[in-house]
Amino acid sequence: MAGYPPLDMSESERRRRAAARARRKRQVLRNRLIFAAVCLVLVALAGFGVYKLVCVLTAGSPAGGQSSSVTSASTPASEPDSTPVSEPASEPAGEPVTPTTEGDWRLTLVNNNVALPDNWQITTKVAEASTQKELADEAADAYMQMKQAAALDGVDLLLCSGYRTVDYQQNLFDQEQQKWLDEGYSEQEAYDKAKTVVAVPGYSEHNSGLAADIVTPDHQTLDSAFADTDAAKWLFEHAPDYGFILRYPEDKQAITGIIYEPWHYRYVGVENAKAITESGKCLEEYLDGLSA
Repeated sequence: MAGYPPLDMSESERRRRAAARARRKRQVLRNRLIFAAVCLVLVALAGFGVYKLVCVLTAGSPAGGQSSSVTSASTPASEPDSTPVSEPASEPAGEPVTPTTEGDWRLTLVNNNVALPDNWQITTKVAEASTQKELADEAADAYMQMKQAAALDGVDLLLCSGYRTVDYQQNLFDQEQQKWLDEGYSEQEAYDKAKTVVAVPGYSEHNSGLAADIVTPDHQTLDSAFADTDAAKWLFEHAPDYGFILRYPEDKQAITGIIYEPWHYRYVGVENAKAITESGKCLEEYLDGLSA
């Protein structure tokens, strides 16, 4: 019958043919394995190529292709903790701090004897989401960076007062003056007492948008005891790195005309803050030295 060896085929011939068929089967199996391996390599290369293409296409977009947004001065800022922490500006090692004083609006002096300039114009934005308190744009950004840095050190800062309109300042001053009138002081005496605690409207740093009353959730009373809190100690050491100075030091009341306020900080910019702090002077003294 066709396809079968003759009945009289020798035993050796049958073995030879069986061996040949086995070799052909092994060859077919080997070829199939090689083909499968080549296919796997090609699939892997194709997948890698698609991945690289996606990376190239998305490389030009922030956050892997997500669109960025701009917050205007009239739009409340995001929660401070959602903003990436920025390192405070630093000075080159071994070089002295050089304050930028010529025409620097951040050094504008406002006190009981010097009113805010009539042409003062700023834009403000929310610096503290929980209180919705605002500061001038640059000061607000610096405060949010400082708040996050403090949080990393386990310190919780809270902006309880920032930018105030002159009308709002007038209301605060009237309340303070009335307290002294109720204690029996004359109109002029009550006025003089009040202005050591609350700045005269138009003469307050808060009207500039550069002043920040900073406390901590566990101690929100504006009193000298705040100086003993971890928040006050952290601010005293680190605030200049973010452009803020302690505006009314304990030993400068005769010059500033304001009682010791360990919670009241003034934004002047990093270079200026470091120079003022290193000088040991209050803002009035420092500016007098520059003009001398």
